[in-house]
Amino acid sequence: MNGNSNRLENQARRADSKIASHFRAQENKEIINARVGLVQKKSQAAAVLRLLIDAHGAWVPLPEILALGIAQYGARILELRRLGFTIENRTERIPGARQRHSWFRLINSPAGP
Repeated sequence: MNGNSNRLENQARRADSKIASHFRAQENKEIINARVGLVQKKSQAAAVLRLLIDAHGAWVPLPEILALGIAQYGARILELRRLGFTIENRTERIPGARQRHSWFRLINSPAGP
């Protein structure tokens, strides 16, 4: 399990690096000038990824993600998906209530370089 944990740690670091390079791209030039936004978005995506990795494939309820203080958690999930992470989600309607409960889990990670 330790070897698998190290592999996931390395993938998380690479994802963090890919997120940073995304914000250095020419089309994202205005974000470069907003350094607070860059750090915040990078940290938020990394925090979501860390939570999903630590769950070891188990479903993570949305309130746990929200407890991280993530702004626009859906955008952070999309960011990670665009980096090649397969993140599955499920929702459940609560009978008799106008509520939905949501969960996310990491299925697999992008292949290493």
